[in-house]
Amino acid sequence: MKQLGRPLLLVALVVAASVYTYAFEGGSHQVRYIRYLLGTAVLVIAPLIAAIGCFVAARAYAAGDRERLVWATGGLAAVSWAAGRVVFAADQWWGGIIQQSPSIADGFTVLFYVLLGIALLIEVRLVGPMIDRPARLALLALGVVGLVAGFVFIVQPIVRSSVSNIEKALAAFYPSAAVFFIPAGLAPAVGFRGGTSAYVWLAVAMGALFLALASLGQAVLASYGLYSEVHSVNALWVIGFLFLALGGFWQRAVQEEV
Repeated sequence: MKQLGRPLLLVALVVAASVYTYAFEGGSHQVRYIRYLLGTAVLVIAPLIAAIGCFVAARAYAAGDRERLVWATGGLAAVSWAAGRVVFAADQWWGGIIQQSPSIADGFTVLFYVLLGIALLIEVRLVGPMIDRPARLALLALGVVGLVAGFVFIVQPIVRSSVSNIEKALAAFYPSAAVFFIPAGLAPAVGFRGGTSAYVWLAVAMGALFLALASLGQAVLASYGLYSEVHSVNALWVIGFLFLALGGFWQRAVQEEV
């Protein structure tokens, strides 16, 4: 597992920057500006690290292997999210746009959800035969409960508001897709239980959980106009992508030892 040394150091640096950015409020004007810059940076760097981890994992498999496709698609998803954050930051810094929805950034974000959903769906189909019926029902129940709770507490209030139809559609899509990540991310961990890959997918499942929580939290905050670059909910995005990165780097290390 020596290959994990440098990735863990990189993850530790991002964690340190995130703690400084999100762990406290207030400070001088200069401190707040530094935190704003760090907040913008880590929201781009964390998904790029996740992308690197996924692409590294993909390279551990032969061309044509569906596991290679899973990790490569996950890597593209992370790149898409990072690109959306770059566009969002550019609008604020150079375009003078404080908050605009929908925007081009939303296009990249939608692509992130679609690609990550495809990657998880392919993996679920691969490990499906290894998951017993009670576990399948439990994962299905988790997804249904999440969707219902997300609709009642997040989607429904936004849909009933006076925002545009596109904003309502995005508000319904983001939480719904995010909730799907949780059981879909857990399914491979359940399927591989007892094996080394179970720990890899447990890391991915944790990433999916934090990404889902971040998405749900952001949706609520954005609907009330409270979302910002340095809001603590952004730490959930960072944690989610770092778990995804660790899963990818770990998977490569596991494959190299096989």
